[in-house]
Amino acid sequence: MSGSYAQILAQANEAVAERAATIANDRQRPIYHLMTASNWINDPNGPVYHAGYWHMFFQHNPYIADFGPMGWGHARSPDLAHWEHCPIAIMPSPGSYDGAGCWSGSVVIHEGRPTMLYSGVADLTLWSIEDDIPPSDRQRIPQGYYHEFLLEIDQETQCLATSDDKMLNWEKHPANPVIPAIPEGLDLIGFRDPFLWKEADGRWYMLLGSGIKGRGGVALLYRSPDLMEWEYLNPLYIGQPSESGINWECPNFLDLGTKHMLVVSPHGRPVYWLGDYAEHRFKPDGSPRRLDWGDVFYAPNSLRDPAGRWLMWGWMREARSRDQYAAAGWASCLTIPREISLDAAGRLSVKPAAEMSQLRTATLFDEFVGLGADEGKTLDVTGACLEIGLNVKRHDCKEFGIQFRRSPDGSQFTELTYNFANSSLRLDRERSSTTAEVTRDDCKCELLLGPDETLRLSIYLDNSALEVYANDRVSMASRIYPDQADALGIRLRASGGGANVGTAIWQMGGIWADKA
Repeated sequence: MSGSYAQILAQANEAVAERAATIANDRQRPIYHLMTASNWINDPNGPVYHAGYWHMFFQHNPYIADFGPMGWGHARSPDLAHWEHCPIAIMPSPGSYDGAGCWSGSVVIHEGRPTMLYSGVADLTLWSIEDDIPPSDRQRIPQGYYHEFLLEIDQETQCLATSDDKMLNWEKHPANPVIPAIPEGLDLIGFRDPFLWKEADGRWYMLLGSGIKGRGGVALLYRSPDLMEWEYLNPLYIGQPSESGINWECPNFLDLGTKHMLVVSPHGRPVYWLGDYAEHRFKPDGSPRRLDWGDVFYAPNSLRDPAGRWLMWGWMREARSRDQYAAAGWASCLTIPREISLDAAGRLSVKPAAEMSQLRTATLFDEFVGLGADEGKTLDVTGACLEIGLNVKRHDCKEFGIQFRRSPDGSQFTELTYNFANSSLRLDRERSSTTAEVTRDDCKCELLLGPDETLRLSIYLDNSALEVYANDRVSMASRIYPDQADALGIRLRASGGGANVGTAIWQMGGIWADKA
């Protein structure tokens, strides 16, 4: 590692530590969702288990709480529940193939050695949509702070770095970029975010997110014996623009046993297909389906753990103004880990990883709550960082609702409702905050229950981060920003009939071992 690059890393880590010292008491900041010590985080990158630790890397601007010269932050955990911040893994090398950013990718263990594949971005074009400036006249910048940009396709390459067992120090390979150009004969939009796996032939396979002009988003399939020499095979799958956009980011490809699952982020809500994989081609069973029904979930990344489970994390962006999170000194977090599988009916199953129960520090409530027709009950429980488990036996009620982060006078709350008549799960944030420039739109989806199926809800409330899981089939990641200090209560209600609700509520502790 050169002295100048070592200095870049040292300065980045110093910037994070300096800002972190000023934000510890922010009551909007999550305590049990993975995030940076300060400043900006976006895509989860390279989740991997190795040598007794779970490792998570992520897109990170260490200098400000906004998008910028992206490096890879790093955290690790011995148990998938408690984490520690690690030094920044990589940062851009000015004037090089990754001078404008080290973008998303994967980490794998190749011949016993941790190896990182990431997208290097050499240059960005700064522009404004309103300027109507022709490409030849747009200002090009090597790196820095930018809000609107256009990425030239020839500025994206795929790069490699390696580390020792502890993964605390990374060396970029001198032969970078290992994939310096797009495949010949393709007219592409985007070329980024490698996702890797190994097949029975002993070789590594990789997807890159892209789009073929005039056709649609595409996942490009590559193969390599050693992660250095890569052979382009073919498009794994090309989507329909009307269903999945014209360009894909962060492709994931999961072998779920009887089916494979392709996940893409098409500059909008991530979608997935279930289908069959044969002869290096993917054939989906039908149209794409939405992966998460909240409004802040993007760029999921996955790993297969030593027990064979697929675990997935997504980026939970902010739902408040840029000025607010820039002033706060931190922005965004990752979801809790989710277990991804197929259920007995062949449907996608998504549920919180079992390890999350390790963060329960106290049982605050564990009772059945009987609700009469059109009755509401306020529970003797308060909190901003909770896990709430509900089993709702409807009797004859038409709608069940739970209000949380509720003020005593009922003027501020967020409500999750399920309508048994139309099978609709809805998150209502209309009265979640009085702060200006905070998103209050509804999030909703269909959840069909069987004739005798109990409504099962798991709610993870972590200051401004909120995740909902329903019947192991639906997930909903969102953000709320209550501004009343006493908005901490919980109230259950039933409309149009009664319900009996098995209710368990736990206080949740923080995940950071280095904050104990």
